[in-house]
Amino acid sequence: MKDMLKTALKTPMFLILLVILSVYGFSALGKPAEINTYAVVTSIGIDKIDEGDLNYEISLLTFIPIAEQSFTETYKVVSSKGRSVSEAMDFAGLHIGRQVGLSHVKLVVLNKELIDDDISNYLDYLSRSKNMSSGTRIAISDSSAKDFLNAAQELDSESSIKVSELINFNSEYIYASNSSFETFFKGMFGPTKVSLVPFLKLENKNDDGISVFAENDTQSSDGNGENTGGKDKIPKQKNTIINNGDTIIFKDGKKKTVIDGRQAKAINLIRGDFKTGSIEVKDFSNKDFEHVNLIFEIYNKEIKYKVVFENGVPIFHINMDLTLSLSEIQNPNGMIEKNVEFFVVSQEETDAVAKKVNTSMAEALQIMRDNQVDIINFYTYMHNSNKKQFNKFLKSLDDKDNYLSSMVFKSSVKVYSK
Repeated sequence: MKDMLKTALKTPMFLILLVILSVYGFSALGKPAEINTYAVVTSIGIDKIDEGDLNYEISLLTFIPIAEQSFTETYKVVSSKGRSVSEAMDFAGLHIGRQVGLSHVKLVVLNKELIDDDISNYLDYLSRSKNMSSGTRIAISDSSAKDFLNAAQELDSESSIKVSELINFNSEYIYASNSSFETFFKGMFGPTKVSLVPFLKLENKNDDGISVFAENDTQSSDGNGENTGGKDKIPKQKNTIINNGDTIIFKDGKKKTVIDGRQAKAINLIRGDFKTGSIEVKDFSNKDFEHVNLIFEIYNKEIKYKVVFENGVPIFHINMDLTLSLSEIQNPNGMIEKNVEFFVVSQEETDAVAKKVNTSMAEALQIMRDNQVDIINFYTYMHNSNKKQFNKFLKSLDDKDNYLSSMVFKSSVKVYSK
């Protein structure tokens, strides 16, 4: 032991570490915990208001640590108003009594009233923060951002499902689109100037899970408008966050159009940035089935793009290979066949899936053409394929932004059963 100590003392690096420990280590032990200095913010909501010289209301979903034997996550929504986003954030810190730390923020929610303007103006302050992660998700709410975070507070505190998981769902499944600070600004400053942001909704439900439309809490009436407080009171209503796959398409930071979950699914088929999902073939009939709906689960996909120029016109080939498994068979009476794993998927059924996918892709291309939004980034693929031919093609157009309408698309879909 003495020999080891003598050897260590003769080692320069050990002496340096010993000095660092003596200077910084013991002083760090006496410092207060950072949780007493910084507020742990997990979500931020931005609303535009008109109250004199106050223009913005910022809502923060903050995590409050409580010393208990059984650890419980407790959240609180704190709101503040200001003439700018940065001023409102400063006032929020005063309300909390701590500095607002942004390193734990997973979600930024904007009210739908903001999307008529350039939303990059509202995200500018947060995007330039060195502590904000570029992977922080962005979402638009049909209600005020403050109400959205109040619903998120209940979801995070009372449920095993968190809002961050709800948003991350979009990055895995074919049904919806995903957006972060990185993808939003990358799309906005890219050649297509297109970005996608999920559109989430709030739905009022009572404690029995029944949808309602009133905005009041628990109440009761004796039929004459008098509050009785009796046992026939209406169950308390809660706001539930709904993710239907609805998506807002932005161009140059401004709203271009809104698509529903079905249209988003059609576009995402071409994008190919999903891992799983399902494809449904409706009203299918053959020798084994009569007017049934077949639901296939996606196990694997491979998408390849190829661009060729013929007579100065770009022809874009989309080649897709899908590996599917039959998961449900729905009869006209609504009954679901069991043991579908024993059915052998025939060529007739895989052809029906290929036809459905081709139809969906054609619908997606029409949406992009009608709104002049290149969601797939065809621009870059054509430019990288043959820059000279592509520039010549653009010069031949009366409207260079409407190049999608002058392109030719061809798709090939091969379906394999598992």
